[in-house]
Amino acid sequence: MGISSRGIMNDSNWPDIALIGSFPPPFGGINVHLQRLIRRMDDEGLRFVLFNAVTKSQEPPRVLSVFRHKYRWYLFFLLRHRCKIVHLYSPNWLSRLMLAIAACFRPGKYVLSIHGRSIAEALDCANPIRSSLTRWLLRQMDMVIACNPEIEQRCLQGVGLAPRKVRMIPAFIPSDTDFSTPPPDYVQSFMEGHSPLIFAVGWIGQRYQDCDIYGLDMLVELIDQLRISYPNIGMAFSVNGGDQEDVSSAIKVCHDRVGEHILLITEGLSDLTTVIQGCDIFVRPTNTDGDAVSIREALHLGVPVVASDAVPRPESCVVFKSRDMNEFEEKVRIVILNLQSLKENLKDYEAPDNALQIIEIYKHLKKEISECF
Repeated sequence: MGISSRGIMNDSNWPDIALIGSFPPPFGGINVHLQRLIRRMDDEGLRFVLFNAVTKSQEPPRVLSVFRHKYRWYLFFLLRHRCKIVHLYSPNWLSRLMLAIAACFRPGKYVLSIHGRSIAEALDCANPIRSSLTRWLLRQMDMVIACNPEIEQRCLQGVGLAPRKVRMIPAFIPSDTDFSTPPPDYVQSFMEGHSPLIFAVGWIGQRYQDCDIYGLDMLVELIDQLRISYPNIGMAFSVNGGDQEDVSSAIKVCHDRVGEHILLITEGLSDLTTVIQGCDIFVRPTNTDGDAVSIREALHLGVPVVASDAVPRPESCVVFKSRDMNEFEEKVRIVILNLQSLKENLKDYEAPDNALQIIEIYKHLKKEISECF
C-alpha cells in the first residue's frame, strides 16, 4: 500500500478500508481472524490498514499499533479519517459509541463485528442510559456482523435492526498452510508421548458468573478422572493470555493436582494449527463464548470436538451442558471410544469462506458509496 502511520495522519493518502482491532501476538481468537483476513484482503488487492488498538504488535504499512494513546487516537481518527469503510472489532463499549458518533458526522460506511457477550451485557445492564445508547449505536451502523445466531437474533429482534443490516458470519477463516509452523520441540515431544491426546485453549484469570470462563478447573478434573482408565492419556492447554501472576499461580495449582507429565500448560504458541492436527480431541468447556474460532479450526482439521452448550455450536460438535462436569466427562469418554468413526465423518467437513463473505460486504458497501456520487 505504501502508507505509513505518519502518512495516514498527515495527508490525504487514506486507504479505502480501515479495520480497528487487534493483531498477534497473542495468537488466538480475533487476533488470528484478523491476521488471516488481511492476508485475503491483500490477495484481493484491497487498499486497507489494520489499526491495532490492543497491543504494540505491528507490521507496517498494513498493520499499525495505536495502543499507546488509544482513546486520543480514536478521537482524532474518527474526526479526521477519509476512509470509505471503517470496520470496528473492539468489544469496548466506549470505542463502539465513538464509532457511532463518527457515523453521524463523517462520510463513509461503518461496520461493527460482535463476538462474545459484550452486546448482550450492554443491552441488559441495569443502567438504562447505557442500554439505550447501545441500541442507538447499533442503529447507526451500516452493517453489523454477528459471529453466531444468538447475537444475530438479538440484533434483529431485540434491537430491531433491518435484516439487510445484519449478517451472521463466524469468525473462523481457514489457515494458509504456507504460513503454518511446527510446534516447539517440547510440545512435539509431549504430543508424541501421550495417547489419547486432548487439547484446549483459553485465557487464564477471566471469570463469568463466578466461574472460570475457559473451564480450566474442569479440564484438570477431567484429566484426573480419565487417567485411571487411560494411563497414557495427556492434555495440552495453550494459554492465549492473562495476568502473568494469575497464569503462574494457575499452572502451579494444576500441576500440583495432576503433574506436568500428564498436563502440559504452554504459553506463547504462535501457530496452533499443527498442534490441533496432532491431537485426538479438542475440548471447549467455556461457560460463555462468542463462536470460538478454535472449535471451527479443529473441525476443519478433522479433529472431534467436545464443547459446552454455552452458545450455539456447529452441528458437528459433541455438546454437553455448560459447567456439568459429569456430562463433560461422559461425552469425552464416548468420543474416545468412537474416535475413528468421528474422524472419518469429519473428512467431509467443509468450512464456508467467511473471509470472502466479509470482503463481499466491503465491495457492496463501496458500490453503495459510488452510487451516491
